[in-house]
Amino acid sequence: MVMKNQKKPEKKSIAKKSSREECPHCVSGPETYGYLKRGWVYDVDLARKIVSDGRDPVELEADDVEYCVDNSRIYEQHLDHVDPQYPGILAHLWGPGENGAWEHGHLLIDGNHRAARCLRDGIPFRAYLLTEDESEAILLRGTDRSGNARG
Repeated sequence: MVMKNQKKPEKKSIAKKSSREECPHCVSGPETYGYLKRGWVYDVDLARKIVSDGRDPVELEADDVEYCVDNSRIYEQHLDHVDPQYPGILAHLWGPGENGAWEHGHLLIDGNHRAARCLRDGIPFRAYLLTEDESEAILLRGTDRSGNARG
């Protein structure tokens, strides 16, 4: 998925809580997705509106799903609270790679816990793919495809 030449972070220990009431991720309200210490921030609520246009989700390869999950902060106690039948959302991402060259990839901005649950339960994970223009429209902070800074 996103710039695969980057090093994978070490797996973090996961705190366990069993009830939905105690889960810090079972909250409602406006949602954004931050990447690389919020250097890129995407408007997830707007992305959800955009993909509600009737487009079909795509099934991700298992290694791509694993890459997304390995590069996300996943809370195991939240996995049973998410419904894996709902597709995630992939946005385009532009930025400098490890060698400084400009790179382009995809970033799972919605559905990382659903992806982790699909991996855990051995079921396929699907996601909607935003276009480049749609990805720029939901980009609140970061660099666009032209290298212009947002936010």
